[in-house]
Amino acid sequence: MVLGEAGDYAASVTATNRFGVDTCEFNLHVAGWHIELVDDEGPVGKFASLALDSAERPHIAYMHYDGANAIEFLKYAYHDGDAWHVEVVDDEGDVGWSCSLALDSLDRPHISYHDARDEALDLTEDLNYAYHDGSSWHIETVDSEGRVGVSSSLALDSLDRPRISYSYSESGDLRYAWFGGSEWHIETVDSEGSVGQGSSLALDSLENPHIAYKDNSNSNL
Repeated sequence: MVLGEAGDYAASVTATNRFGVDTCEFNLHVAGWHIELVDDEGPVGKFASLALDSAERPHIAYMHYDGANAIEFLKYAYHDGDAWHVEVVDDEGDVGWSCSLALDSLDRPHISYHDARDEALDLTEDLNYAYHDGSSWHIETVDSEGRVGVSSSLALDSLDRPRISYSYSESGDLRYAWFGGSEWHIETVDSEGSVGQGSSLALDSLENPHIAYKDNSNSNL
């Protein structure tokens, strides 16, 4: 018996009697939760963000902590139907916080995340965006004005262009960034008190953004 995808087992039964030998093959699906190990190389898995591709195979963005060098970096794992594959997306300093993953129309990964790298204690605190073009990763800084990028949430529009909600930590504002095809545009959505924590972004059928978030000043959603 062999375990396949989605909890399916491929099994065969062979019967032998005086009339000869007969083998029957069948698939058996076991209902319930199935747990797999994806990555065990050091402390990993914080801020995990999951998306399924067109074949319903899992893709995950997450943060890895390198204890030896006391830094964090961004990793990406995907299952190709046979095994898990793990890649390092960005390891330039303390990156990978608040990562959010989305897949485009070609099942290619796009990730927003907070860059908290320490340049001789002059913290950058930026919002970064990484995407894979089918051959390699590309990384862009979306917003570097102040301490930004915490609680990022990413969505792609019908043209596979990224849109991101996130927090501006210095003033506690909720911000929204979108790529128009040639440049990034940034808007302040809510600046009434300390807001924007835990933001979650979705686009409707007209590609208008909708954002859920915490109002920390009043402890409201």
